[in-house]
Amino acid sequence: MTATATHTTLLYDGDRHYAAETGVFLRAGLERGHRALVMAPASRVEAIRRELGRDADEVAVVDDAVAYGPQWNAYRVLLDFVTAAPGVRSCVIAEQPLATRTSVELVDYRRLESAANLVFAEQPVDLLCPYDAGLPSDLVDIALDAHGGVREDGCVVPNTRFRDPLAVLADLSAVARPPADAATLDCSHHSGVALVRGLVRTRGADLGLDRGLVGDLELAVTEVLTNALVHGSPPVLVHVYDEDQTWVWHVQDGGGLPVDPLAGLLPPAEPADHGYGLWLARQLVAAVDVGCDDTGTHVRLHVRKG
Repeated sequence: MTATATHTTLLYDGDRHYAAETGVFLRAGLERGHRALVMAPASRVEAIRRELGRDADEVAVVDDAVAYGPQWNAYRVLLDFVTAAPGVRSCVIAEQPLATRTSVELVDYRRLESAANLVFAEQPVDLLCPYDAGLPSDLVDIALDAHGGVREDGCVVPNTRFRDPLAVLADLSAVARPPADAATLDCSHHSGVALVRGLVRTRGADLGLDRGLVGDLELAVTEVLTNALVHGSPPVLVHVYDEDQTWVWHVQDGGGLPVDPLAGLLPPAEPADHGYGLWLARQLVAAVDVGCDDTGTHVRLHVRKG
């Protein structure tokens, strides 16, 4: 049995179409002895259960609010499920309600979907990502750009719109400069870490943000800032500003080395390994942008304000 992954999409038109296609996909996997996982909203899980009948008891379920909270947690859930049974293939359905996401979260989800073709390429998993065909065209474009095949009438047909994942990631790594009215701190010395941590707590309280959310942001900023101080070049700056519906903590250093487009997408073997800080940050905030240009390396951490 090959370990090579498949990553396909389904553009469904209504509940019946969704249930029929996902039911065929899961039942085929179960009949082959594969393990099955669904990460989806409750209404979609219920449609799948009705379609599968008794076979539904063989399917593990993780609510989308858990699997995609934040979005990159879906990688952790998928990896944990696949590695829990070495040598056994998995069939997985992954979907979240994209209409509720901010624009920066949608950019990050586009990154997540394309990167999945690379980071899970050698895993024994068949991953199906359904999209409502009635979504706005820019969201349907995510599906068509990121998946090598499209399910139609119980079969998979090649997707002629599929884009090279590395090209997509490169397009999404363009640096966004901080706005002119951003608050900027020079954190070129390690003493700046404590200053920034305190500022996150103070400003988070002033904005009335949930304490847990502020604590997660504090940890994420600490990891990214420490990474810039250890691996980057001075000056190390932290810019704070609003963008769309998010609060942005933007860490910039002098750069000098190209950024691996897959940095921090999967957990390193040890917390001390390079890339752990970015991996942890992706698990803590709504969206993370990473890029570099002639002004240095830029990591932007986005937190929803409401």
